[in-house]
Amino acid sequence: MPIKSEHEVIRANLDHTTIHGWGYKRFFKRTALETSDYLKDDCLSVNCSVGVVKSHTEGPKIYKIPIPSSNMGQQFGKLLESGKDSDVSFEVNGEIFAAHKLVLAARSPVFRAQLFGPMKNQNTHCIKVEDMEAPVFKALLHVIYWDSLPDMQELTGLSSKWATTLMAQHLLAAADRYGLERLRLMCETSLCEDVAINTVATTLALAEQHHCFQLKAVCLKFVARPENLRAVMQTDGFEYLKESCPSVLTELLEYVARFTEHSDFLCKHRNELILDGSDVNGRRVKQRL
Repeated sequence: MPIKSEHEVIRANLDHTTIHGWGYKRFFKRTALETSDYLKDDCLSVNCSVGVVKSHTEGPKIYKIPIPSSNMGQQFGKLLESGKDSDVSFEVNGEIFAAHKLVLAARSPVFRAQLFGPMKNQNTHCIKVEDMEAPVFKALLHVIYWDSLPDMQELTGLSSKWATTLMAQHLLAAADRYGLERLRLMCETSLCEDVAINTVATTLALAEQHHCFQLKAVCLKFVARPENLRAVMQTDGFEYLKESCPSVLTELLEYVARFTEHSDFLCKHRNELILDGSDVNGRRVKQRL
């Protein structure tokens, strides 16, 4: 049997091969191919680009295994309450609180330096904490272990909102002292929700001292309102604000000026509407002769 040349094999394939797939079955005529530059030395090179379409069809989920919510905070909280395996204690205003060094160090960079750093206290068995009330330190430990705020009214034994605000103010200072950013933000949120005449000046001073800029802005806006300013200035907290943070008074005057300008603009605009033949709501009315 005579051996066919490569050119004859290509021609035979072009005559008898049927291409199945998407697109045109024959998109290049044989006569055009034979006279083209694609055939060189009876050889034809074909480059193919293949695209792969991936599809995924999900059917109804028949099986679902429920995953319980994390109880890590509860487990650490129970550890604090039991005092089991505690290796450090704190004396705060005559009360003793047992805790665990590793937990404190993991949660607070200040405790980590105090308990394990090069400048750690010589006596880490019982550390005395100055300038803090016992209920505040108890609440601080609660947040470190439970990762949530305690019941302020239950902690203080008082049911008034003022007691809750007072505890949040002290906790804000404690959070800044021990580098607990999450607790600081939690206290900021609580104090923003409970801004009041008799507590706002003290909260404003704390916000300035501990660099809580969002809380500071909320307090300034509240105090600068004409209906609040005079009453706030008569509180003991305002005297503390003047003594501890005199620079805040300049910012307060700026806020008061903004409210005054805004009120003057609204009053002027309202009078112009009335003189222009409109009522107090801006509706056009027909003038009586």
